[in-house]
Amino acid sequence: MLEGASDGSSMTYKDEDRVLIKLSFEEFVKQDYGNSLNSLNKLEASIGSSPKISHNKAVVEYYLNDLQKHDQFRKSLQQLTGSTDFPAGFEIKDVKMCAAYYNQALLLHHFRQPQQALKIMTAVLNVLNHANHLDENFIQRAYLLTLTMLLDTNQPRKAKALLEQLENRLGITREAIINDDDEVVAAVAATEEISLTPKDKDKNLDDFREMLKLCTIRVNLANGKSTLLPSEDTSEFSIAKGHQYYLGNDFQMAARELSKKFTNESFTLAVNGEDQNTIIANNMGLIHFAVRHYAMAHALNFDKNANEEVAQKFSKGLPLHAVGGSKQTQILYNLGVALLHLQRPKEAFECLIVPLNYHHNNPRLWLRIAEACIMLYRQDIKQNENKNLVSSVVGPNLEFAVLCLRNAYTLVEHFLAQRKMEEDKQPDADLNVEWDKMREGIATHPSKPLKDGAFQQLRCSILAAFSYVLVTLGDYTLSLKYGKELLKIPNLPDTLKMLGHLYCAESLIMLNKVPEAISYLDPKFLSELRGEDFETRASPDWNVNSLEAAQSIITYNLAVSLVMKGDAPEVAKSVLLSCTHPIVMNHVKMLKLYMELQAGNVENCRKMIRVDTPQFI
Repeated sequence: MLEGASDGSSMTYKDEDRVLIKLSFEEFVKQDYGNSLNSLNKLEASIGSSPKISHNKAVVEYYLNDLQKHDQFRKSLQQLTGSTDFPAGFEIKDVKMCAAYYNQALLLHHFRQPQQALKIMTAVLNVLNHANHLDENFIQRAYLLTLTMLLDTNQPRKAKALLEQLENRLGITREAIINDDDEVVAAVAATEEISLTPKDKDKNLDDFREMLKLCTIRVNLANGKSTLLPSEDTSEFSIAKGHQYYLGNDFQMAARELSKKFTNESFTLAVNGEDQNTIIANNMGLIHFAVRHYAMAHALNFDKNANEEVAQKFSKGLPLHAVGGSKQTQILYNLGVALLHLQRPKEAFECLIVPLNYHHNNPRLWLRIAEACIMLYRQDIKQNENKNLVSSVVGPNLEFAVLCLRNAYTLVEHFLAQRKMEEDKQPDADLNVEWDKMREGIATHPSKPLKDGAFQQLRCSILAAFSYVLVTLGDYTLSLKYGKELLKIPNLPDTLKMLGHLYCAESLIMLNKVPEAISYLDPKFLSELRGEDFETRASPDWNVNSLEAAQSIITYNLAVSLVMKGDAPEVAKSVLLSCTHPIVMNHVKMLKLYMELQAGNVENCRKMIRVDTPQFI
């Protein structure tokens, strides 16, 4: 963005210099970048070099090169601001440098460094809110860019608070913005820069109103607020309506909105920085996913075609608006989750490993990758494939699952400690808090932040998976540790409570602590289990989908422990009488056979084999 003549500077100019300032700005607005640069060079020769002139020259040169020489522009901005890294609490000390910092944030935003960009824009807005005589058009752009970045990084509460701040500044309401009220026109028009021509003012006004309207709708949707949307059949508003229907679980109407014939021309990656077909295909895939029809790959093809098309059109380099326009990361994340539901873990692993390059602080993503590894291992067991596990190669094996779960566990513990510190500092988190201090849920980008309940569920799932993988790989001490930690969590679902008891018991048995293992398989524990949890919470593909199945598994393992203890064979036999569910019948028969052999009853063993497997007699 180019700085106009109104920057709050106290410097006085000669009349001919003022003419050059105005001329360079007007030429820039007319997209006559060559003459605009010449005017700036003349101005610099007249009054000498200044940060503002250097910044404007860098912007004009960037436009002169079709917004393609990103490194050159980045270096120019870094020289002006003197900043390449932006720590927490970063502040801007010179108000005149706000435009340069804004452009630096814009570059970072397009190059997928949103957290750094947000630190800059937070500092920019803090300065703008306390400065006078600044270009109001620039302030509006700064608000819109920050809102967009907050929405793109799934921070809806901060976006809502910032939008309210902008509404107060403009003196308008959210409903007026969405419904094109004349109040918005008057409020925004009153802030327009006087150096623009009437035609340019109208264009700026229309652009700002449209962007503000879309941002407002996105903020409402991100916060789960139902909104009466405009009746326009443009693709942007139809996508927003489809999103609103989707949030209301009206999937048929959501699909119908996305299938409309739109009144506007399709937006493309080459022109607009986003591809309409890709977004609609992805959203349609999510609608199908919600009704258990998994079809995500179509969006990936559209994204690939859009990127190939833009690469051919701009062979010398992508312009800024097309940089980072690919939706591959988000689509592969969605596709990976869908493939997990389809019981295709190898393909799911290959999809999910790509988003990991960008979202390695997402504990849920690490868990999903570990689940793919576990699922593939389980499938290999069922198919009796003796597959060699190579721990030195990144692949869908249990060793890599351990790495994923360790990272997920570490992140979860970090977020827990961070949340506790925030609660200690801000007991009343929602009262009189600035927008940038507003508390969001636990960040799991590219998906929405997790609320407390969902975060606890994630923690439980990580601990259960970690304990299972470790006991499978023979690390019984750590498996026992995480199993015990799982059982300490209050209000633990019965499905996970059962798994926690089983993993702890198995770990103790393998550590030759059978009496302690039996305590985890106590029949009293069975009376605490409820059937609803196994019917509603369990995966459709998990065999333990009833209370009877869970009780039979626990009881069978208790019988095994008693047999291993060696001093209660009759008790073990009586315990086995209650194991009637088909899920354990084959195991029960083998255990009974073992007990008869141990007792020396060979004839009974022959009878059992004759009844169950006559082909081996």
